[in-house]
Amino acid sequence: MPADIDRRFGRDNLPDHGDLLANIVRWVARDTIPLVLDGPGLIDCHLYRQTEHLILHLVNLTSAGTWRAPIHELISVGPLRIKAKLPEDLRGKTVRFLVSRQKTNVAVKDGWSAFEIKSVLDHEVVVIG
Repeated sequence: MPADIDRRFGRDNLPDHGDLLANIVRWVARDTIPLVLDGPGLIDCHLYRQTEHLILHLVNLTSAGTWRAPIHELISVGPLRIKAKLPEDLRGKTVRFLVSRQKTNVAVKDGWSAFEIKSVLDHEVVVIG
């Protein structure tokens, strides 16, 4: 790109630059990104594959001091609606929340597992089986 959108977003945290970067990544990936998160806040997401599970680690970066250290206050965010693309050999009908121990319903449709997280204070680890 002929502009430094990523640097400007990192420095100024302008929402339009973030949206533009996200749309560019989706376009380049041709919508093959295996995780969709919909909800408020700034959430860092990492999806890992284990033999019989997917592991989703979410870190809540939402804070009055976001982009500045240290964080003085944790701000709970939610609800978060999650969709994870399932590998062929994974059913995805169960989810376990290792941090909050929340309970939720899971829907599996067209190779995607969908569920909701009520809230995340600092982080959450979700095991999709």
